[in-house]
Amino acid sequence: MEEMKVGEWLDRWFLVYTGDMAERTVELYTDARRRMKVHYPAFEDMLLGEMRPIDFQQALNDMGRKYAKSTLQHMKTLYSKAFDAAIDNHLCEWNPVRSVKLPKYASVKVVEALSQEEQDKFEEAAATLPVVDQFALMTFLLTGLRRDELRFLTWYDWDRRRNVLHIRKSKTVNGVRDVPIIPEVHMMLLYLSQRESAELSPFIFAVHGEPMDKSRLRRICNKAAKLAHIRHVTPHILRHSFATRMVERGADPKSLSVIIGHSNVAFTLNRYVSADKGHLADQMMLLSAVTQSNKHKRTH
Repeated sequence: MEEMKVGEWLDRWFLVYTGDMAERTVELYTDARRRMKVHYPAFEDMLLGEMRPIDFQQALNDMGRKYAKSTLQHMKTLYSKAFDAAIDNHLCEWNPVRSVKLPKYASVKVVEALSQEEQDKFEEAAATLPVVDQFALMTFLLTGLRRDELRFLTWYDWDRRRNVLHIRKSKTVNGVRDVPIIPEVHMMLLYLSQRESAELSPFIFAVHGEPMDKSRLRRICNKAAKLAHIRHVTPHILRHSFATRMVERGADPKSLSVIIGHSNVAFTLNRYVSADKGHLADQMMLLSAVTQSNKHKRTH
C-alpha cells in the first residue's frame, strides 16, 4: 500500500474531486482546510494510516471553543470525504473521521433577519443605488434566493408565461426548484430585460456581461445598510428576512420550505425564521383582543 501524507492527499483530492461541486461548497471546504492547517499543522505531515479518531476528535473539541458547529461540520465532512476517497484508492484501510462527534458545547451560528423597520430603511436606501444593484437586493428580499442562485440566473430561467424562476443549479438537490414571483419582481425583471445591456449577456443581473460577482454583492449590501444606518447586512440575511416576512404574513411552512429550497420544514422554521419583536408584540395583543371580546360577551 502506497504511503501518503494527509496534506499531500488533500491537495490531490481538491484537484480531482471538487470539479463538479458547487462553488460555495468548494469555498467552505477550502476554508475548513485552511483553519485545520492553522490550528493543527501536524496533521499535514501525518501519514494517512497514522490518523486515529482520537486525534481528530481532540482537534474538533479544541476548535469547538472557538468555532460554530457549522464550521466544525465542514471540517469533519471534508476530511471524511477525503479519507473515503483514500480508501477507494487503496491508500489507507479505514476512515478515522467518520465516527468523530461534534462537541455539544460548540455554538450554533445564528443569522438574524432584518426587522420590518430595518427592512423598510434598507429598501429605501437600496433605491438610491444603480438600478441593477437595487433590483438584485430587492429580488433577494422578495424571492429568498441564495446568493449564487441569483448571481447565475439567466433570461432563459425566467418563465414569463408561468411567472416563475427556474433554479436549475443549487447547492442542494432540493434547491433545484421553480420559484413563483410576485408582480413587483416581474416588473423589475421586465425593466432589466428592456435595457440594451440585456442583449449582451445571458445573465439577468449582469455587470459588463458577466454575473454580478460576490464582492459587488457584499459592497452593495454594506452600502445600503450604511445609508440606512442599520447593522451589517449580507445576502444571506436578506434570505432570512424573506422567510421571516413570509411567516409573519401567514405563509404555510411547508410551502415556504419548498420555495426556499429546503427538504425539512423544521429546519426552515428553526434556522431561517427570526422573530420580529414588533410582530411578537402584535401577536401578544391578539390575546388581549380575545380577552376583551370574552368580557364583552359576558356583560351582554
